[in-house]
Amino acid sequence: WNKCHIRISSNNDCTNVFERFKYDKTAIDPLTGNPENLIEVINQYQTYLVTIKALDYLFERYPDKSFVARFGNIAGNDIESTDGKIVAECFAQVSYKNNKKLEKDLVKLNSAASNSVCYEFFYDKVFTEEVHLSFKSKYPKINIVKFETLK
Repeated sequence: WNKCHIRISSNNDCTNVFERFKYDKTAIDPLTGNPENLIEVINQYQTYLVTIKALDYLFERYPDKSFVARFGNIAGNDIESTDGKIVAECFAQVSYKNNKKLEKDLVKLNSAASNSVCYEFFYDKVFTEEVHLSFKSKYPKINIVKFETLK
């Protein structure tokens, strides 16, 4: 987890470097070991950290449960108890508004809320208590948990 493998051009052209970070396989995914673009590795790594914190949170509250975590782009809920009674989605973004990720996850979880205890775990730097209350009133059956840090 603590090792980063990045191949960067010695070319001083920032446009070229940023293009390589975005589109070329210049980094290694920490879970799969596969080559990936640096931006995707950064994004996925942050979401991995949210997922790990979410598992800690769930194990603390449900010590009798076991959970399956789906890291990366795997179909299904990001976290699910093995009995299917608890489900969760996880993400990290600069803002919960990006790509309407929070809203999309809450809509998905809302459809499962009648049969499962649902959680949305995330990290961003702009989500406020006022926004939290707004989403909570719209999706009262979903536990919305914003982590203040990923440490």
